[in-house]
Amino acid sequence: MRRMFRFLRLIQVCCIRRQQSNFHCSKYHSIALNLKARLFAFHSKGALPFAINVMKLLFAPFILLAFLPFVKREGLAFSPNENHKRINADPVVIDEPLLIHGLEIRDFNKKRCIQLKEGTSNGVAEINFFEPSACYDLTLFYVDEKSGKAELAVLINGKQAGSIPFDEESKNDFNAFAFKKKTIAGINIQQWSKISLLFTGDKTERCRIEKLVLTPVGAFKGQLQNLKRPETLQLFETADEKQTARGFLPHFVNDRIDSLMKGRVRELQQLKTPQEWLAQQNKTRQILDSFFGKFPAKTALHPVITGKIEREKYTIEKLYFESRPHYYVTANFYLPKERKLPVPGVLFTCGHSDNGKNNLLYHSTCLGLVLKGYAVLVFDPVGQGERVEYFNANTKTENVDGAVDQHYYLGRPSFLVNRTLSGLRAWDATRALDYLTSRPEVDTSKIAAVGNSGGGQMALLITALDHRIKVCAAGHPGGQMEKNYLPGQNLIDRQIFSLIAPRPVRIIVGEKSGEEAPHRKKIEDIQLFMEGLGYNKDRAEIKMVDGVHDIKLPKREAVYEWLNRWFGKENEGTTEATLHPEEEENLWVTKSGLTLVSLGGESGQSLNEKELEKIYKPVKNDNELKQRIAARIGLNGNEKRSSINAHSVETIHCGDLSVEKLTYQSEEGMLIPALLIKPKKINSSAPVYVYASEQGKPRSYTETSIPFALAQKGNIVLAIDVRGVGETSPTASLPLPVKYSACTAPQWIHDCLAIQSPGFGRTMTGMRTFDVMRGIDFIQSRNELKDRKIFVYGEGIGGLWALLASIYDSRVAGVITNGTLTSYKQLVANKYYAVSSDYFWLPGVLCDFDIPALARLATKQQWIDPINGLGEKLTAADAATIIGNNKKIAIVSTKKHTSAIVPSFQP
Repeated sequence: MRRMFRFLRLIQVCCIRRQQSNFHCSKYHSIALNLKARLFAFHSKGALPFAINVMKLLFAPFILLAFLPFVKREGLAFSPNENHKRINADPVVIDEPLLIHGLEIRDFNKKRCIQLKEGTSNGVAEINFFEPSACYDLTLFYVDEKSGKAELAVLINGKQAGSIPFDEESKNDFNAFAFKKKTIAGINIQQWSKISLLFTGDKTERCRIEKLVLTPVGAFKGQLQNLKRPETLQLFETADEKQTARGFLPHFVNDRIDSLMKGRVRELQQLKTPQEWLAQQNKTRQILDSFFGKFPAKTALHPVITGKIEREKYTIEKLYFESRPHYYVTANFYLPKERKLPVPGVLFTCGHSDNGKNNLLYHSTCLGLVLKGYAVLVFDPVGQGERVEYFNANTKTENVDGAVDQHYYLGRPSFLVNRTLSGLRAWDATRALDYLTSRPEVDTSKIAAVGNSGGGQMALLITALDHRIKVCAAGHPGGQMEKNYLPGQNLIDRQIFSLIAPRPVRIIVGEKSGEEAPHRKKIEDIQLFMEGLGYNKDRAEIKMVDGVHDIKLPKREAVYEWLNRWFGKENEGTTEATLHPEEEENLWVTKSGLTLVSLGGESGQSLNEKELEKIYKPVKNDNELKQRIAARIGLNGNEKRSSINAHSVETIHCGDLSVEKLTYQSEEGMLIPALLIKPKKINSSAPVYVYASEQGKPRSYTETSIPFALAQKGNIVLAIDVRGVGETSPTASLPLPVKYSACTAPQWIHDCLAIQSPGFGRTMTGMRTFDVMRGIDFIQSRNELKDRKIFVYGEGIGGLWALLASIYDSRVAGVITNGTLTSYKQLVANKYYAVSSDYFWLPGVLCDFDIPALARLATKQQWIDPINGLGEKLTAADAATIIGNNKKIAIVSTKKHTSAIVPSFQP
């Protein structure tokens, strides 16, 4: 298979060369890229030899033709007479070097970085280079901190090729650091070289790097050495192979979501009359609880006005109300003066500003609207402004920094009790609308919803959910947690937004934001319903204006124009009057600027805890419980399985151990990379271990690594990368979780795939459990292994997959879990947590079961070394308190962090 990848890469290079010679072969280049991405699908179907032969027949004449004009020698990607000439070749991104010592992976200012460990001044990382021999420009993306000095030196086969100092002071005094990039030009790198990265830093400079990018600029200069091909534990070695493997899970999930999208298109095409379109809307309304979670009954608002700001043309009231009992929502009510009452009303929903309603742009929009004669109610979203939840009680500073992260931190455990952040915000908006329409100064027949970014998303949602909203103007609708629903994301968005029709809606987008395409699709979908219901489709439109992702003047004037058009106020014009913004603290509703300090009451976390008490009622019958668990995680262990289609790549040796690098097919389109580790002397009675970890199988040989330590004791170990982990991770490996975890871009890629999976009836937990069970199928397919007992060893959340596999696969003889959470309840009942994000994306799991129930259902012997919700190792006594007394469970407490454990017990 690796030879086939090199063959396809050869086609790409040839196409590039011919393009430069005015030979038009971009089609062949595109075909090569597409075939490369689908090659593993052929392999998984057992058709790899056929695929290879077809591709060779297709492309061999072309390659011969392409190479005739050029001199080609082994190891050269380009003709020798074009040294250092820039060419159109793909750069090589290196974001996953092997960390040798002194280094760690951490999130830093929303970016994944490799950095020196605390208290360490030196570190080493290595890269085995499998790309073509060539001359490369090396560009380093790094963090330069304002104080301190650091340096990264680059060595090729032990010889220094260059270095980059991190010693420039930040020109912006506001920031203590700056993200930068520098290039070392013209480094000759031979295929199979070892690239060493030497990190040097001091107490204040951790030598943080994000990635390296190697751009080919010419042919290799100098004498080629006689290098041997490196032996690694990776199955995917070149940049192309790694990128293809990273696409396995996204392709798998997105293909299924695309299929559902197409199914919806076909369903809508069958609708012919307005009554049928209305029935389609009503069908969506009936299942809104399954999207957001169940909304509560309405209770008294108990509004309190704490102050007023009197200005010449308007009044700003400072108030709070209870959207749920003792759950306080802070708001400002803008009321115009010298206007005939009642006036049209606007519900303004805030985007992700840390200071919520007091953000200057949001405050300015409210001022602009009140000067146009609108009464405006703007309120703080949960986690923003005066409703920040995660803060230090002594200093009042945020522990979880920023609005997006506050939402992320609350939204994840909400899923476990069948609730969503979007549902929580939507209910606050509904109750805010109740207050707005209770004001006698407001014309309740003319209510609009306006917002930007996450607030734009909420403006669309509240319009869809509440018919009291007559017009909507949404700027750049988005927000990570605002568009998350229990069964998915974009598909559910479309269904909910269809409820807006036939009411007018405008999405306002900055021309420089790069966001037009997805928002245009939203509008086009709403337009289908406009026309289907018998209205002009122009009642839904996208308005492109100057600017980026914000609600500055051009967007505000687009809001005024849209609302004025539909509420008969065109005489107000679109030009914004001169604004006189207030000081931020002057807009505070509470004395402290924090509801939890000044008013106390409920938080989002405490509401989740109360919801847990209502819903957690597990059944006592084991068979019924097993059925409910399988349904909740989307696992059908009895379904007919495809052929395992195992493929052995090669066998290498690590000390006295042999390591077979292989793949097997879990299901169509999903290959599982694995290492089959065997000792020189295999104990006749030794079992086979299936090892699955949240960090993936080992990347390098160390005797203390759990799979190798088990093999050293005479056992056979199958170490696997379940889908989306290790080599098939859609991103470079993620950092270990921390207490105040942020929502980073790499983590969000993983989360989105997990969040979307219930849309097609699966969950990431269920699919990864299935991958473990398919590993057992692989063991059973090997004659030398099939008669041995099988144990499953799960590390981190891998312990959850191991427990589930033992419940639904009778071939499992025993389970070992290491560093696995003891209870989902801990993630809901406690304010803070520090575990893998993968634990959270099981919507409504606590409606059916908690982790101790799995231990009860697993009929085989278990050895566990558990953690609590903060990732801390539990004592045997504490673990027994949570799990209960069970003769099948042996609690082995090492009191060490998961990543440092060496197995000291043997089942």
